[in-house]
Amino acid sequence: MRVLVLGSSGLIGAPLVARLRRAGHDVTEWDVAMDRAHDLTDAANVPGARDAIESSDFVFFLAFDVGGAKYISTPTASFIHRNSLLMANTFSLLHGKRFVFASSTMSNMDVPYGTLKRLGEHYTSVLSGISVRFWNVYGPQKYGERSHVITDFIHKLRTTGSITMMTSGAEKRQFLHTEDCARCLETIAAHYDEMPPVVDVTSFEWTTVRELAELLCDDVVARNDNRDSHTKSNEPSPFILSYWRPAISLREGIAQLLAESRTAKR
Repeated sequence: MRVLVLGSSGLIGAPLVARLRRAGHDVTEWDVAMDRAHDLTDAANVPGARDAIESSDFVFFLAFDVGGAKYISTPTASFIHRNSLLMANTFSLLHGKRFVFASSTMSNMDVPYGTLKRLGEHYTSVLSGISVRFWNVYGPQKYGERSHVITDFIHKLRTTGSITMMTSGAEKRQFLHTEDCARCLETIAAHYDEMPPVVDVTSFEWTTVRELAELLCDDVVARNDNRDSHTKSNEPSPFILSYWRPAISLREGIAQLLAESRTAKR
């Protein structure tokens, strides 16, 4: 199958590309990190994107201006504008295509990122695609402005020897390893006609942020701050478990990332 992965260099896109190629699919990568001509916010790049989409049998729409909680919790007008343009330009090319749109559990929340993802779900519904709602996907990732909580915690551990949290750590999350996520997306594409319009992709296991930090080290410092960027905690639909189940536990995934961080430090 000829597969186009929009956002192919990202946290989810990179392992998905690798998995699809191992399975023998003809994969086209598309990411602004690879080529400025892949910037989907720029109307001048629409003809190239149209050609790539038209020549594909299946499209994974993972491209988005996104990052961890510290990035999306302080959005700018530019953040909203870029993602709005990206969606408008891309969805206009997906008529009649089999595709998956990367949404988020935050799509039901009244915050800019959640509202944008909800808009993407509406686009996807009208075009008869499938929205996949990611909860908290983690894996190998470079520390920086857009990195996610596990990457941030490992960075703190490696640089200070302890983990100081931004909150009390009482907030609950569900964490899914990128390898499990890639396998799930491959499964959804393979069973596309059997999928509902929205599929929750997660580990289906709740973990507090403090429990997460304590998997990394014993020296965890909490703050007297109960804020939570995820203000709603709906239970995910278990539909996908009839086709796929996570294989990497959070403890195993954390151990793997810690081992990789030690190797990288040498």
